[in-house]
Amino acid sequence: TITGCDYFENSDTLNTASLEVNLTGLPAIPDTMTFVCWYAQDNTKFKPIRAFNLDADANGNIYFKSEQPLGHLTNAQILKVTVDRKAAINDSNFTFSSARVILSGRIKNANCTFDVGERAEQMNNISAVYTLSTPTNGTGTDELSGVWFIDSLLTAAAPVAGLKLPALYSGLRYEGWVEINGTYVSTGRFSNPKAADLFKGYSSTSAGYPFPGEDFLLNAPAGLTFPTDLSGQKVLVSLEWNNGKTSGNSPAIVLFSATVPNSAQSGVSYLMQRQNNSVPNGTAVIKVDLFE
Repeated sequence: TITGCDYFENSDTLNTASLEVNLTGLPAIPDTMTFVCWYAQDNTKFKPIRAFNLDADANGNIYFKSEQPLGHLTNAQILKVTVDRKAAINDSNFTFSSARVILSGRIKNANCTFDVGERAEQMNNISAVYTLSTPTNGTGTDELSGVWFIDSLLTAAAPVAGLKLPALYSGLRYEGWVEINGTYVSTGRFSNPKAADLFKGYSSTSAGYPFPGEDFLLNAPAGLTFPTDLSGQKVLVSLEWNNGKTSGNSPAIVLFSATVPNSAQSGVSYLMQRQNNSVPNGTAVIKVDLFE
């Protein structure tokens, strides 16, 4: 909230307020979708108010500045950004949904910093390892044809999570990948690095590890043959817009990348390198002008 504005709202003093928003690193979305910014409050009974809807430029950036009703701004405690269908925006029943949020930020002293999750500062301390293994067809068979984001497979009683990643807002997902001879193949999307992902379209019938990953044994995409040997191929982890699908066709914002050693061994944890691609972020400033 903006301290001291109640007096001016209740007096004869004219006042205006401007909202200035800068968003960067936004994910690519279809032309039928757009980005929507909302005012919100901690009070769950307060229905978020739409501030604007805009498409990002070719670099994933949005700049917005507009005069806004001061009452809305003084009551706002949070700003949120969602991805919504353009066709739905002008519907009378168009409303905010937390399931579509990709960015959010709390307003403090008339300033707001947008992040991809409640603990987005943890993005400064993320890490990733992967292991080659194929649990879904038993042990000792085609072990170099599967990638799992796990650690300590050979050194602990049970594998542990290989990804250290913060929780995201519901409009975003993480996704694992392998790049096989120039073709991207998804291991599946996920929100929790300590649980199984949403996809198992290439795995066999036995249980996989309870972590993100995939065996490449069945249903190979056109031009590829499964099982395969992933030695010398690339492994990636990306950040994706959550469009409701369990896997994608190519990575959007790559967070980690690694090349599988030519002499790769199954069960060994291999470190991934952090890429310099920035995650979606932004800032907002509320400015109040007062006139007698």
